[in-house]
Amino acid sequence: MKIINFMVSALMAFSSAGDKVSPETIEFKEGKADVIISEDMFTQNSNGYHSDIALLASVLSQCAYDGKLLNNAYEKLGFDLENDVTLFGYADEINNADYITPLINTTDDSLAFSLASRELDDTNLLVITLRGTNLNSTSDILHDISIFGTDFYNYSSPTGFINFFRKVSIGMSLYIDEHPEIAESADNGSLKILITGHSLGGAGTNLLGAYFNTHEDNNYSGFADIDSVNTMYSEILDIPQDDIFIYTFACPNVYYGDPTTADCDNIINIINESDLIPELPDGEKFGQYVYFDTNEKNGLSAHYGYKYINATENEIPDGVRYYGGAVDTEITENMFNQASDEYHKDIAEVAVALSSSAYNGTRDAGYYINSAYRQLGFKSENIEIYGYPSEDYSFSIASREIGQNTLLAVTLKGNSGQSDFYSHIKKDFSQPFMNSMTNPDYYDFYIRVKNALDEYISNHSEILNSAQNRKLKVLISGHSIGGATASLLDAGINSHDSILKISDDDVFVYTFGSPCVYNSEIVCNNIINVMNESDIVTLVPFGTKSGKTVTFDNGFFGMDCYEPTIYAENLPDAPNYTTYTQIILNNPYAEYNIFENDSILNKDKLKTFSDDLNTYIYLPKEDYKIVFSGKNNEILELSVKDQSGGEKYYKNIALISGKIIEYDTENAEMYVNDQNGEHIMKISTEGTEYEIKKTVDSEPEVSTLLIGAGAVCAVIALTMTIKNRKKGD
Repeated sequence: MKIINFMVSALMAFSSAGDKVSPETIEFKEGKADVIISEDMFTQNSNGYHSDIALLASVLSQCAYDGKLLNNAYEKLGFDLENDVTLFGYADEINNADYITPLINTTDDSLAFSLASRELDDTNLLVITLRGTNLNSTSDILHDISIFGTDFYNYSSPTGFINFFRKVSIGMSLYIDEHPEIAESADNGSLKILITGHSLGGAGTNLLGAYFNTHEDNNYSGFADIDSVNTMYSEILDIPQDDIFIYTFACPNVYYGDPTTADCDNIINIINESDLIPELPDGEKFGQYVYFDTNEKNGLSAHYGYKYINATENEIPDGVRYYGGAVDTEITENMFNQASDEYHKDIAEVAVALSSSAYNGTRDAGYYINSAYRQLGFKSENIEIYGYPSEDYSFSIASREIGQNTLLAVTLKGNSGQSDFYSHIKKDFSQPFMNSMTNPDYYDFYIRVKNALDEYISNHSEILNSAQNRKLKVLISGHSIGGATASLLDAGINSHDSILKISDDDVFVYTFGSPCVYNSEIVCNNIINVMNESDIVTLVPFGTKSGKTVTFDNGFFGMDCYEPTIYAENLPDAPNYTTYTQIILNNPYAEYNIFENDSILNKDKLKTFSDDLNTYIYLPKEDYKIVFSGKNNEILELSVKDQSGGEKYYKNIALISGKIIEYDTENAEMYVNDQNGEHIMKISTEGTEYEIKKTVDSEPEVSTLLIGAGAVCAVIALTMTIKNRKKGD
């Protein structure tokens, strides 16, 4: 018996382990797609884009153009066609609604939609699918072009779209009256709703979703007929926003007012940037936007629904989108309880998603960062966007609750291109800042952000209350020049004239591809600088950064390694701290080789670039050295500057034919070598040569001047001037 019980248990365990939801192949007019439907899909955050839900919704919205295809899709997805699927406006279908009411005409083949429900384990799912324009229906076409306004929310919406929304609302009341289990599941918290549509169907979907989200705050006195059919509709209106998933495809503009005042973050509008229809009529949409681009000149062909299906299936990644990619991340309750002076990848993912989203893209400036905040759980009323569509000095501020704490996020946009970058860094560190000097452009940007931040905090009393109770967390992030300015903001956030007073332990600063910020040290240990070792932007201009530097290496050294996409896709899993030596050769006549661990470094691994006057060489501090061999009688003069701002100068170093001089980046010392590479003399800053044995034991270890792995990273700068002159001049 024990053996039998064991075998039965093993069989059950095997069956349970393999009990995964299998995709169903759903056919639509232009093709087919493998679609999954499961309870787990609808436990996800309704305010974020999810490719599995998007694909399901896009396929249903495309099948909605043909009643037979729609019925087939529902049946394959486990819905009971006879009892639980009702079509409205599909006159030729058997399960077309036959309710007799003057409020809805179900025999006219126009403004078609469907309702279907089924159980998904412990969840009851209600799906509402709205059909796009039926080109054979004069009524549909008239609704498309009816742009006169009808009162909706705080302003008005095109009358044609309003009529569709009202028809669907009445149909919902009729359907729910026949399916009391829907109201019951709403009462016990197990109801989930999916609403979707393409084109005209997307417009009706957007308005229906907005009605769900705003009905408590607005009278909607003009829609008394919606609730007059049955009170059941009112009951399901009260389910949480987290349980309502709304996806539109190619949705035209549906609102003539400002939709951002409505809390509609669970409406996800998916738009092909080549599609003309979403730009019409002159108005706005409720909710947030997800873009892709088929790069078509013919905007009408870009409107086809199958292109939206293909995008949701293959092109649009999950996560927080920016122009060129996405970061699959979320904000969790305990994320900011970690140490602010250490690198944490989960925080870095949120920060890089925001800093990358801060760039404009090709459409209206600011939409990426706006959507990014909302996908991360920030509400529209707590998001402020500044400076867009201006190319310079654009930034954003947002706040939200995370558990018992309040999170304040400040995101600074980087420069818009190489010319913009060069125009900034060519300015000297001439602006006084605290006990150092910084770039005047960074400072101007900082002042704008700081003033806006003080005003934002003044208008959000909960932020100051949270700060006073040690329940406020702050995340500051930026890419490139946005990162440099983020460093200034961290240093100035607690200045004497700031409203906010908060411990550095609660302020998290992540910069990506930041250039140098100061000409001398300002200590801010809670700054994490993420640096691509091949990104030239991170090493210029000649100066210092605060905090720690976490590195990765991607691509060949230069400007191409600077893009936000590279940072978003290559975040280190763990900190890899590296310090760098900058060597500037001015008219170099001396021959040199660079060694890594006593092996000559291949030229293709050199991080070098040149301008009209100088050659710049960047080397990691550890186990690297540069060896000069004299060819003519020359004098080397060089300066060494570490990240703390300390400097020492080497001068009068004789470099004659046959003489070998080495600069060791790890120990930050200059030596004379023999032919075997052994140190035989040590060179002082005055150019005096000492025997190693007479000096090395009495002097402190040079390496203690510089911090090692796991501590604050440093950038050492070496300036070499090699002057061609005869010995004795």
